[in-house]
Amino acid sequence: MRRLLLVLAAGNLLAAGNLPLEVTDARGKKPAGVTVEAGEPNADGWRALRVSKSKGDYFVIWPWDVAAKGPDGPGDVPVIVMQRGDRKALENPRAVAAMATPVVLGAKSVEDEAVATGFSEAELSQAFGTLIRAEDSFAKGVGLLRAGRNAEAAEELGKALRERQRQLTRVPSEIWAAAMLDGRALMAAAKYDDAAVAYLVALKLRPSDESAQTARAEALMKAGKAEAAAAESR
Repeated sequence: MRRLLLVLAAGNLLAAGNLPLEVTDARGKKPAGVTVEAGEPNADGWRALRVSKSKGDYFVIWPWDVAAKGPDGPGDVPVIVMQRGDRKALENPRAVAAMATPVVLGAKSVEDEAVATGFSEAELSQAFGTLIRAEDSFAKGVGLLRAGRNAEAAEELGKALRERQRQLTRVPSEIWAAAMLDGRALMAAAKYDDAAVAYLVALKLRPSDESAQTARAEALMKAGKAEAAAAESR
């Protein structure tokens, strides 16, 4: 009877469309009393994430655009939450990279991110600057891109993207972010053909995403492939 109830419960979770989430806080620990929920899927199957329950002022900082889609196999979607103004977040490269990502992608200004996270612009800028010394390729690439060291950033972010693509279970939100960042670094390094390929990776994950569509079209145009850009825009 107990086994039957467990099977039914699992079926209800599947029917509800719940995502398997691995939630950690900005210190890299599992936060007590924090629940993250996913909304209804959009046209591309992505769901908006939000903190629905917490003992403090917690919010999602990763995925950076608070959107996720189920992995293509067994495994969880990494989610980072933080309590507004938690200074320990500034010491965690993963958390700092999460906060820096929307800034280097041009989705937010440092001022916007400072208001959202509860830090000063100076504190965030200083923390972003430490990422160039990170051991993790993704975090280091974000830091190098922020520093304008575009060719080096493209190398690190390309490595991070390949690592995510080679996982036995691929997580769309992890690949999406790496692809968009790699594309931006490659564009800044004037490697337009390679940038177009990176943006195609992102676009295949989110066919309806306007930012990916625009970025790929721009890369194709600068690569001298106006016809291809026009064909994809139809």
